[in-house]
Parts: sequence; C-alpha cells; structure tokens
Amino acid sequence: MSRPAASALVILAALSGAGRGAVAQTAAPSDAPAGSRIDEAQRHIAAGLQQFRQRDYSAAIHEFELANAAVPTPELWFNMARAREMLLDYRGAVDDLRRYLRDKVDPPDRAEVERHITELERLDEIRRAALARQAVGQTLRVAVEGDVVATRVVLDGRPQRAAALASPASIAEGTHRVEVLRPGMQPWVAQVRVRAGESAAVFSNPARSTVYRTRPAPHIASAVLGGLGLVSLGVSGYFAIRAAGEDCNGCSAQWDAADRSDILLGTGALLAVGAAVAFFVERASSTTVTQR
Repeated sequence: MSRPAASALVILAALSGAGRGAVAQTAAPSDAPAGSRIDEAQRHIAAGLQQFRQRDYSAAIHEFELANAAVPTPELWFNMARAREMLLDYRGAVDDLRRYLRDKVDPPDRAEVERHITELERLDEIRRAALARQAVGQTLRVAVEGDVVATRVVLDGRPQRAAALASPASIAEGTHRVEVLRPGMQPWVAQVRVRAGESAAVFSNPARSTVYRTRPAPHIASAVLGGLGLVSLGVSGYFAIRAAGEDCNGCSAQWDAADRSDILLGTGALLAVGAAVAFFVERASSTTVTQR
C-alpha cells in the first residue's frame, strides 16, 4: 500500500467481522469470561468504526482504546494512528504505529509503515514550527545602512527612531508602508507584507539627494557691446554740445559737430541693441551642473 493509513477501515472491518476465534487468539487473561471480553471488544470496534465514518475521530479513538483494553490487538494501534492523523496529532500517530510494529508478529507492511512514520515525523516538525511562530507572533525589523542616529523611520505614518526597529518588533499581520528619511538623502519607501507568525526584515540603503545648480555663462559680449554703446552715446553728447556752442549759425564747424553727434548716437543705439541681444543669447547658454 502506498499510504498505510488509507487501509484503516479495511482492517477495522476485518476485525469486526473476524469472529470470536480470530479475536480470542489475542485475548489477554482476565477474570471475566473470554467470550464476554471478545463481545465487548467487538462492540467497541463497531462503535469506533461508526464514529470514524462520521468523522468524530476523538470518539473513535476512545472506542478503539476500550476495545484494545478488552482484547489487545495490534491492528487497533494502526486504527488509532489513522484517527490521530486525521486530527493532525502526528506525534501520537507515530507512537501508535510504532506500537503496531512492536506488537504485530512479522508485519508484512513493515517497510511501508516505516516510510509513513518518516512522513508523519516530517509533518509533525512542520506543524510544531508553525505553532511556535504563531506563539511568537509577527515581527518586523528595519535595517538601515549608514548613520542610524540621524535616520528616522516612518512606519504606517508613525515616525519612529531607526534604532528602535533595528531589532525585531511586534507588528500586526498585513501590508505595511516603511519610509526611511535622512537629511541629505532621498526618501526610501517600501511596502512590506507580513504574514501570520512570520518575521519580516527590510534592508534600506538611502541614496544621496542630488542638488542641481545653474552655472551662468559669462556675459562678455554683452558687456563689451554695452560699454561701447555707452561710450558712443557719451561722445555723441559731447559733439551735440559742441555744435550747440558754436558762435556761427549754420557754419561748417557746427554742421560737422552735429553730423558726428548723429553718427555716434546711431552707433550707440545699435551697440545697445546688440548688447541686449548678446545678453539673452549668453543667458540661454547657461548650464546646469550637479552640486553633490
């Protein structure tokens, strides 16, 4: 058989219908008549079968124990092991199967029963570990690389010291939002799912914040053109004053000074426009650099 416990009901049925002769061979000496003890064992076996079919495994175990007390039978250990396995009592099932191998004379299914014992022991270890985790509850630990003192952890909107979460701390089951904040560092955010009875750990490594600075281009051309424009306007004003101060009216000296003033005035205006254009061109060529 691939799973020894699967044949429990077959064995139970065989025991309940085997008759007095088959059961009497395993009956222990007693003050009560052998027939009455056999009848008692068969009644408890039948009751245990009924309880097993009704999935009342605790009651079935009780009936099998009474039957075994009346007439010890190795197969009853097997049946009790099957009922305990259904109740997830893997350790009790292992103990009953070992008693079955101990009391059964040359059991033909020894190898299969021993393999099933190994499987039950593995299931028992898994169940015990799960129960231990449930007893401890859920925990969360937040490990922060770097300066822990200057770091602040915001857990589900509640600020906490990073040092307080460096060791596992009790937490409710479910999804939690973890924010790690440190001056000069980018905020580190994570969503953590904590399951029942499990311990979760978060390892954060905040990255340095990048600060950008605009490096303006030097306004050399606009400064030169603006300076030349001011000089031209200043000289233009000088010739205008000179033309106005001439004693003659409409003489060549007066006209010459006025022409120079007009030329320099136009030149100064052109240089001022050029300086303004150069200023905006140089401003557009400014570059953005990383400060840190």
